[in-house]
Amino acid sequence: MARCQSFGGPAAASVGVKGGPNGDRWYDCMPMYHGTGGAIAATCMLEGITLCIGKKFSTTRFWDDVRDSNATALVYVGETARYLLAAPESPKDKDHKIRVMFGNGLRPEVWMRFVDRFGIKQVSEFFNSTEGVFGLINASRGPFLATSVGHHGGILRSFTRNYYVAAKINHETGDLWRDPKTGFGKRNPLAQGGEMIVNVPDETLFSGYWGNPEATNKKFARDLFKKGDLWYRTGDALRRDEDGRWFFVDR
Repeated sequence: MARCQSFGGPAAASVGVKGGPNGDRWYDCMPMYHGTGGAIAATCMLEGITLCIGKKFSTTRFWDDVRDSNATALVYVGETARYLLAAPESPKDKDHKIRVMFGNGLRPEVWMRFVDRFGIKQVSEFFNSTEGVFGLINASRGPFLATSVGHHGGILRSFTRNYYVAAKINHETGDLWRDPKTGFGKRNPLAQGGEMIVNVPDETLFSGYWGNPEATNKKFARDLFKKGDLWYRTGDALRRDEDGRWFFVDR
């Protein structure tokens, strides 16, 4: 619940979804045990936003359920958007009240086609994990931020220069690459990308995996660039372009 509370207010504000008697209505047919669907359900309860719960995801019933619920926002994961786009076109494709869609994993080749076909004004794509210490969110209202998972302006890029690092990966082992002679790793240019690692002061910043200290320990890289440093491993490869846009590369 602490994670949901820290996520709830800022996420709702950044997405532009508001609570209250005349506020937004958020349609959620994603599994509640999963991070995306569960986080939105908790956010709605914490922020006073009407939650419209779909029994399950159905390509044929999705837009009818959205219309019946009078929802103004919806939750997605990337594959569900692809399934909806693959369905036959209908004169009712834009007959809904949705202005914001929130989720993650929307493929670049699907993004603009989906927005154009269904008349969505804003895509709020995020990058995060339930237990992670590195998160991004992108409220895209046009082509500049389309297909990205976040954006950092010049000042934020300066502040986080040595905090977020793209580390070179050993593709044979899946681990971080280390020089055979020195034992140290290598930073890739963020424009090139690599596994995103986060500089942390100590291990308490990560809550860890319950009853599994071995898995918890694997989330950290020690003595990577110098003796005594400590890095949290996201396990995901991202890149950031010269305009500060973050793009997902691989998991």
